[in-house]
Amino acid sequence: MTIYQADWLCPVSSSPVRLGCMAVENGRIVSLPDRCPPDVVFAGCAIIPGFVNAHSHLELTILRGFLDDLPFATWIPRLTRAKYEVLSSAEMLLSSRLGCIEMLRAGVTCLGEVMDIGAAWEAMHEFGLQGIAFQEVFGPAEDQADNALRGLKERLAKYRRNETETLRVGVSPHAPYTVSAKLYRSVNEFSRVEDLRLATHIAESRDEGTFVRFGSGVFADRWRERGISTPPGGCSPLAYIAEFGLLRPGTLLIHAIDLEESDFRLLEATRSAVVHCPKSNAKLAHGSARVEEMLDGGVMVGLGTDSVASNNVVDMFEEMRAAIFQQRVRNGAVGPLDAKRAFRMATLGGAECLGMAEHLGTLEPGKRADFVVVDLNDPAVQPVYDPIDAMVYSASRHNVRATFIGGREVKIDPSQFLRDCAAVSERLKAAV
Repeated sequence: MTIYQADWLCPVSSSPVRLGCMAVENGRIVSLPDRCPPDVVFAGCAIIPGFVNAHSHLELTILRGFLDDLPFATWIPRLTRAKYEVLSSAEMLLSSRLGCIEMLRAGVTCLGEVMDIGAAWEAMHEFGLQGIAFQEVFGPAEDQADNALRGLKERLAKYRRNETETLRVGVSPHAPYTVSAKLYRSVNEFSRVEDLRLATHIAESRDEGTFVRFGSGVFADRWRERGISTPPGGCSPLAYIAEFGLLRPGTLLIHAIDLEESDFRLLEATRSAVVHCPKSNAKLAHGSARVEEMLDGGVMVGLGTDSVASNNVVDMFEEMRAAIFQQRVRNGAVGPLDAKRAFRMATLGGAECLGMAEHLGTLEPGKRADFVVVDLNDPAVQPVYDPIDAMVYSASRHNVRATFIGGREVKIDPSQFLRDCAAVSERLKAAV
């Protein structure tokens, strides 16, 4: 057993403890003893739960900076071309590995990962990241649905052999502009029967809303170019997928920006969870989700970075600040989303969204010893009147001193990965 002590222990499930201690044994938190002799002291630091990044795309890490300053309707096809026509499966795995290293160095220990070719699943196992890897599925034409579902089942059957209690797979019908009504229904039913959690990008952009409500706009044009009809849904994107049964406990709604007033009642009634990606939403000019209204209505909300192709950096401290500041700009007032609430969203809130709060997201006896040491000695963070406020408003990923998974400190030399990725990026730049 090892007893760790820091200037502050921040369990999330209870108030921060000055000079708090945490006993760890066999990868689990045994107790939070009161002022006992520590084995390891992190002077000037805080011990916090590992961050839960509730929405990520590890496979897209290699595209960081490659799609900057593009409108979303252009961003998507350029990403798709790079992924399917240029990058190999080995390069996608390399991309996922680089993403895992970045996550761990930023204090992220659990992911709501949305993957395509499965490279992220392999990389998460390799580096010890916990969470749910949601397998994406696409198919805008009705006649594609059966084959798409068959392929989804085949992939999941392979991945599920390696599931653990806290590293599992789920399903992710991508978005209304890439998934037919038939495929939505089929995937939803499959997830129910197999008890798989489901995630979907929804209500992310104005273009998506125009497509769903009116059957028009840039996404409708692309469907028609492929001979696919685009009947107007006549409702909000959220109400549209509600028709297929997707709004229910166990569903994770990614973005949820373009909401109508009736959508909030849908969220509250169905107990669906939402992952908020403030920086990605802002960079792609999609707007800011009405997070305070969701929280006040009892909706579970976690925080996510999205891919670094639309964010550029994994930093959960930045996400917490962005979430708070965007709400204040939107509302013109200091509202209920404060540092404590944002910190909970980045830890326990994300764990709740992924159905993993029983195992991680707080520092409590019996839970996994997935924790992070944050250095508060930085002059940019001092003085510390309250550790949560100090971290949320002043800290960054550079203040992460150590990341522990299952009670073991993670130490990785990234030099070879960086060299390999640099070579891939040069080829990608020349090809697209």
